[in-house]
Amino acid sequence: MIDSSQENPKSRQAVGGEALARFLEALSPDPKEAGLRYARLHKKLVGFFSLKGIPDPASAADETLDRAALKITAGAPVPDADKYCLGIARNIAKERYRRAQRESSAFLKFRENLADKADAQVERIYLILKPCFEQLSVEEQKLLLAYCQIARGRARAEHRHQMAGVMKTTVLALRMRVARLRKRLTDCVKNARINN
Repeated sequence: MIDSSQENPKSRQAVGGEALARFLEALSPDPKEAGLRYARLHKKLVGFFSLKGIPDPASAADETLDRAALKITAGAPVPDADKYCLGIARNIAKERYRRAQRESSAFLKFRENLADKADAQVERIYLILKPCFEQLSVEEQKLLLAYCQIARGRARAEHRHQMAGVMKTTVLALRMRVARLRKRLTDCVKNARINN
């Protein structure tokens, strides 16, 4: 899908009063009829872009009418304004599809690169942390893993309260014990990084 807020600024040009007046004249010499035709044409274009799956079809319809007005002001012959605008609308739809494909492709590449970097970083952390973790006793390893098993919310607090009950200690004493284990791990990791 295309984000119209990221629209190419060159694709949307400001239409002044003279260009709009000439476009309305091309629609009909009668000002009232020209206004009605303009509104109907805008509605048709919105429908066209909606059918094509273009996000913000009203913006695309506005861009179509602006381009048509500028072309007519520049002297382009327009025997049938509806057909002329539909041709412009097709081009705008193609432009937005191409832009969406480029953006989608760039986003996928970004995600792949991010995943690759994250995997590499996790691997580096694992290689540093593993030997430090293995220096702890099996009981200490199990305690750390169990303590960090649930990471968020009320469930975490309940889990740690249950752990303290099973270990016949207080939550505060459990927290202090885990804090000391984490400090040992942190010191080990710092030393490992300094030595590498």
